Amino acid sequence: MNSKEFGRALGKMKGRTIIGLTGAVASGKSAALDRFRELGAFCVSTDALTKEVLTSGACYNRISQSFSPGVFLKDGSIDRKKLAKEVFSDKSKRKRLESILHPEIINRTLALIKKSHEKIIAVEVPLLFEAGFEKCFALTVCVDAPYRLRLKRAAARGWSSAEFKRRNAVQIAAEEKAARADVVIGNDGSLKDLRVKVDCFFKFLSGVDKNDRKRR
Repeated sequence: MNSKEFGRALGKMKGRTIIGLTGAVASGKSAALDRFRELGAFCVSTDALTKEVLTSGACYNRISQSFSPGVFLKDGSIDRKKLAKEVFSDKSKRKRLESILHPEIINRTLALIKKSHEKIIAVEVPLLFEAGFEKCFALTVCVDAPYRLRLKRAAARGWSSAEFKRRNAVQIAAEEKAARADVVIGNDGSLKDLRVKVDCFFKFLSGVDKNDRKRR
């Protein structure tokens, strides 16, 4: 399944508001997604699905055929850090890995959404614009934060400055992500500030959902 097929499948799910949540590296996407979940939205993290897909049989076999033995541990499992370093340093390898993972991630995301019963659904997609997924969702939401603050947050995760810059470089600029999104949630303050902003937006979405059901 590709992005167009995914978008058509989501479009057929009436009575639901499905948003695509994105943002630059270390902007606070996961924290925002966690808050959406706490508020009652059904949430999907494609980052989490990527970790699952990497160990699935079909994807594992294709990765073993496409990448060097250096990305595997002695027990045969994939060393995610080494794989990330390899693909973030080579565009052709990154595209190759995406071609392996994305179809399976899309299928799993759609399957999860179909099984859910919540009216508001948030799907975290770090490469939403880069991979052409923006048209799949009713709304696109970008969590935005200044570069220096994102660099500081990445360091708190244990990332080196070089690792942050390498990952940041493969995405479109944070400013462009914000400009292309339907809604921007600024995350230049505390976690509490971010949660308050997500709360306000969730209330808005809840109102949209209620009005949509009334019209029906």
